Amino acid sequence: MVMGKLVKGLLVVALVLGIGAFFIESKTEGFQALTDNFLSDKEVKEYYVKTSTGDKKGNDYLYTFDGYDEAGNQQTVKKMVDRELQQDKYLKIDAKGLQGKGWSEIPENEVPAKALEKLNS
Repeated sequence: MVMGKLVKGLLVVALVLGIGAFFIESKTEGFQALTDNFLSDKEVKEYYVKTSTGDKKGNDYLYTFDGYDEAGNQQTVKKMVDRELQQDKYLKIDAKGLQGKGWSEIPENEVPAKALEKLNS
């Protein structure tokens, strides 16, 4: 009797965790970005990216960018945006690890030379 309740309890917990995991992956930037944002001591840095096609997630779009800092160091950055972005535009994204924070579209001449070289290679 007690063993049956324990098994049912564990199944309910597993179901809740599974639904939560599905929600996080389908409605946000994903687990790694979430842990970078809340559970790491990483600093927020500026990365420069060139827009491409995003994945539609409900009413939003998830973009996965290969971003570069001023020195040309690469970092994958994920950002959920509430609209579809024009392709081949340059963005400056503040990111904490994979987690994209704020962003702004910038002209090509404001992208640092090393980052621009990597983005256009």
